[in-house]
Amino acid sequence: MAQGIYATPVEPARARGLLGFDIGVAATAVPVDTNATYWQRSVGDDFTYSDHLVVPRVVAAKGLSVATISAMYSEIPETDIAMWGGALDVPIINGGLLKPTLALRGSYATLQGIDNFDLKTYGAEIFLSKGFGPVTPYAAYGMARSDARGRIEGVISIVPIPELVDKSEMNRITLGVKLSLLIPKIVIEATQGEERSYAAKVSFGL
Repeated sequence: MAQGIYATPVEPARARGLLGFDIGVAATAVPVDTNATYWQRSVGDDFTYSDHLVVPRVVAAKGLSVATISAMYSEIPETDIAMWGGALDVPIINGGLLKPTLALRGSYATLQGIDNFDLKTYGAEIFLSKGFGPVTPYAAYGMARSDARGRIEGVISIVPIPELVDKSEMNRITLGVKLSLLIPKIVIEATQGEERSYAAKVSFGL
């Protein structure tokens, strides 16, 4: 679940100008073993597609000249689960005709809509990208951290049941490509975390 809600704007990290913006729709797909005990016991109605948890999202990005800030909002279909998050891209090397772009990205996301479960994710990644006309391939490496907290309800017990807490870290390796047409822009990326996830985005902007 943490990998599914991770706040990726699905594009290479870079700084946009003050007039730069981008808005679009994206989706992240993470494989799920729907026969696993944890899934069977925690999910009422199965909302996966071809054994993948698919998280659609609306993504908006705005240039700050020296950085780019992104925001995203998502609802998992057929559930009350929602996610919101954001990311900040800060360049180390601004790319040009011959040199690539090297930038840092920090991200945060939180899950809402489940009364007895809280989940937050944090991430820090470094991106390398280089444009060749309308095509921009990119790669990234970083670390993601998740903080999950659950509460057991409806159980009668003499001894208070403590809050269940899981804090995890995982490496993230991402490869992607952005195709900048006049309208629209298309991005596809694959990320190896605890599972291999895939994401795609269609957007328009400057």
